Amino acid sequence: MIKNRYWILVMVAAFLLAAGCISSRITNTAITVTTDELDNFVPVNTGSFDFYTTDFQVENPTNMTFENIEVQIRMMPITAYCHSQSATFDIPSMTPHQKLRETFSFSEFADLDCAYNFSSSVTSDQP
Repeated sequence: MIKNRYWILVMVAAFLLAAGCISSRITNTAITVTTDELDNFVPVNTGSFDFYTTDFQVENPTNMTFENIEVQIRMMPITAYCHSQSATFDIPSMTPHQKLRETFSFSEFADLDCAYNFSSSVTSDQP
């Protein structure tokens, strides 16, 4: 009877350890994502398509180092007939006060004159 109780305790401890290892990613509100290029978007026309390119600045303004960072960008059109766009950037590590530039390119049908707003979310391993 006592051996069965110890076996159950060992199993519960193993499950708790496994759950802690799996759920180690968190939403990281410290890392910021900005761009100032959406106001003056100039597409490059190549026949029946326009190609757009914009740079996003990813910044760690804290005194902490973050590992395994995933930045998700969603761009929503504010003009008719344009499509929403999204991208994911994987960054292995960001040191304190580090700034990175990530480039996002996509295409749309020609002559739509698209304009976008964006939102972002950042996740990383727990510091």
